[in-house]
Amino acid sequence: MKDGFHVIDADLHVIEGAAVYERHLDARFRERAPRYLGLDPANIPHWEVAGRMIPPWATSDAVVGPQRALEAPREDIYAPIRARGYDAACALEAMDTEGIDLAVLYRTFAHMVVSIDDLDAPFAAALCAAFNDWLADYCAADAQRLKPAAIVSLHDPELAASEARRAVAEKGHVAVVVLPMPVAGRYLNAPECDVLWGEIERLGVPLAVHGTSGGASDDYVSNRFRGHPGFRTLNHAASFPQELMLAMGALLVGGVCERFPDLRIAFLEGACGWLPWWIERLDDQWRKYGGGEAVKLSALPSEYFRRQCFIATEVDEALLSVVIDRLGDDNIVVSTDYPHADGPYPHGTETFLALEGVSAESKRKILWDNCLRLYGFDAQGFAASA
Repeated sequence: MKDGFHVIDADLHVIEGAAVYERHLDARFRERAPRYLGLDPANIPHWEVAGRMIPPWATSDAVVGPQRALEAPREDIYAPIRARGYDAACALEAMDTEGIDLAVLYRTFAHMVVSIDDLDAPFAAALCAAFNDWLADYCAADAQRLKPAAIVSLHDPELAASEARRAVAEKGHVAVVVLPMPVAGRYLNAPECDVLWGEIERLGVPLAVHGTSGGASDDYVSNRFRGHPGFRTLNHAASFPQELMLAMGALLVGGVCERFPDLRIAFLEGACGWLPWWIERLDDQWRKYGGGEAVKLSALPSEYFRRQCFIATEVDEALLSVVIDRLGDDNIVVSTDYPHADGPYPHGTETFLALEGVSAESKRKILWDNCLRLYGFDAQGFAASA
């Protein structure tokens, strides 16, 4: 609790290390396991996967310099956490510092590993399963406060549905996470993905769409900046919101919400200031062109969003008040983004509570009530233990 507010972090992060694949990868794929290369000169973990470096830019001067500039002023905060391997005890201590009662834990690098287009589907699925098992073990340090979110890969939606079922039913994951950009040429509105959306809907957990700045897929928005000035800034600025905007469009206009009306969808770590314009744009374009589309919708994209979608705000997002004015406060959650150095830890929650133009009632909903609805958590049980 922070200043009288119960707090759920909708999207706290882990930092993966060598143990993910060394200890948890299915024995059938051990000879092909990602090879952990340690920390790069900017303290970023990286791997060799199928002959590729992940993240693709890990040792690039175009990233190392800007990343060092980001981290240097706060090295005293993060060096001890890094020395302890970003373990669960560190996460729980950070949550105590921030006043976070409960957090849903997301990957940082494991989805980058399976963003390589030409991975064979069984191997990609096994890589996801290895991470999901590792994360479940990580969260077991305090199963009441740490909740794991499982990753899947769209290399084969049938295998993804199977892994989603295993992760939720057997390992206790509370969400299923996909990347927002196409992988292996398959996008979120592809008809063959319906088997996955249907399984997630049946499981009663949300589908979370969460980007990354280290995608390896060919069709990835930030790749056009590679080799050009300002890469790291443009890579990070563009990849998260722009891929999320396109993913939202694909799911809303592509009929996924129409076909799966009980599927809850979260759009995470891409800010939300762009949302009013994008939703209005999708509505406008659907009114103009939708009558001729093969996909048939019974509502406007904005109506589907309000009915079953959520979006995460940054804790310091000045445009949050504008979003609330235009779309209300029922579909917004928040994350401090610990332990990423571009986040404001250890002042994330207080930064959010200090935002001007956002009422205490809205802050209370965003910090707690909306997140309970997104993840389907039991309000009474968590409020009693928080």
